[in-house]
Amino acid sequence: MLSRNAAVPRIVIVGGGAGGLELATRLGRTLGARHRAQIVLVDGSPTHIWKPLLHEVATGALNTGEDEVNYFAHGYRNGYDFEFGYMQGLDQKRRTIRLSAIPGSDGQLLSPEREIGYDWLVIAVGAEANDFGTPGVAEHAMFLNTPNDAEKLRHRVLEQAFRASSGEEPARALSIAIVGGGATGVELAAELNHTMCELHHYGARLQPERVRISVIEAADRILAAAPPSLSAYAEEQLAGKNIRVLTGSRVAAVEADGVALAGGSKVEADITVWAAGVKASAWLAGLDGLETNRVNQLVVDTRLHCAGGDCIYAMGDCAAAPDGDSGRMLAATAQVAHQQARYLADELARRLDDKPARPFVFKPQGMMVSLGKHTAVGSLAAVVGPKRDYHVEGRGAKLIYASLYRMHQAAVHGWALAILLFIGDKLRRAARPALKLH
Repeated sequence: MLSRNAAVPRIVIVGGGAGGLELATRLGRTLGARHRAQIVLVDGSPTHIWKPLLHEVATGALNTGEDEVNYFAHGYRNGYDFEFGYMQGLDQKRRTIRLSAIPGSDGQLLSPEREIGYDWLVIAVGAEANDFGTPGVAEHAMFLNTPNDAEKLRHRVLEQAFRASSGEEPARALSIAIVGGGATGVELAAELNHTMCELHHYGARLQPERVRISVIEAADRILAAAPPSLSAYAEEQLAGKNIRVLTGSRVAAVEADGVALAGGSKVEADITVWAAGVKASAWLAGLDGLETNRVNQLVVDTRLHCAGGDCIYAMGDCAAAPDGDSGRMLAATAQVAHQQARYLADELARRLDDKPARPFVFKPQGMMVSLGKHTAVGSLAAVVGPKRDYHVEGRGAKLIYASLYRMHQAAVHGWALAILLFIGDKLRRAARPALKLH
């Protein structure tokens, strides 16, 4: 079946996150470059940055301007078209999606509402923070879901750090509370600690020991999805950095000056960051005929085909996807999205050739968590088996952790350009400050 406006089948991918961009790149280089299909990527931002790096953006260790991928330029080089806009509606009968109007910075309309036809549609819009209905989160907490969130947090941290170091109270401490002891919360805590040490080296009078960072986790240990030995090592490393870990602590409310816990105690905080969970965007629950679960994720089968949808797939954090081998529901992680992108690139090519569908089978690769500039910890499920409690740690683990981003760059740019980008990063870091201080 051909789309209304194209001489070849049109595959529309909504969402340019890690999975969506990789899928568009793979399909563009194969089907798009060979004119077997028109590949269209839709996103409300003109650029992409790898989401697992947002904690580095939030602390100034990573400059978004140097590491972002521009969809227009990348699409031109890789055989897909880019449409700038947010999806807001779906018409399955007409096989179209509706994009919202785009205003400019001056309030003038850049682009009106418009429709895009599709033959196959892939929804890969990611997820957002889930506050679980906790009072005060929207009003008083900061988040780490988007590059804009990370930049806001970075500016807030810098302002509070300089205020504490140059204000009228020279002995005043700076308190930061992070709600959520998963990978995001743990990595952010470690990176913030490193940032405060660097700020002191650059002349800020705020002593690192006057910075109080707390990680608040409702479960009985941080990194609850990881093997117990990995959690224990991570907690030991955080304690060595004077980062307080509060496990078994359920948040009752977030207030302007801290976090109130269910037991009646309170964690004082100048900055509170909410990293306790994710949910899909509410607008997904209103799409024409598509089934969603209680956290708005699109329900898909083992082929990532949407329940209630015709020729519609979903992947990544916005999809409630079962493993085609074990049948268990898959977690919202970057490695799941990466493997789903590879699967759908092959699956859609098979659909064009009228070949039978195959289920998506997830192959666990373990977990890697950064614990600062020179150390990390991770499980090696792909090597020793997912049921064994074994982990790697220290500088070796940090090298493995850093390689994950280089592998993402290789998937998006190819290995030759990824190597050049790696060399460029090393040269820039040798020539500029370790932190972005403005």
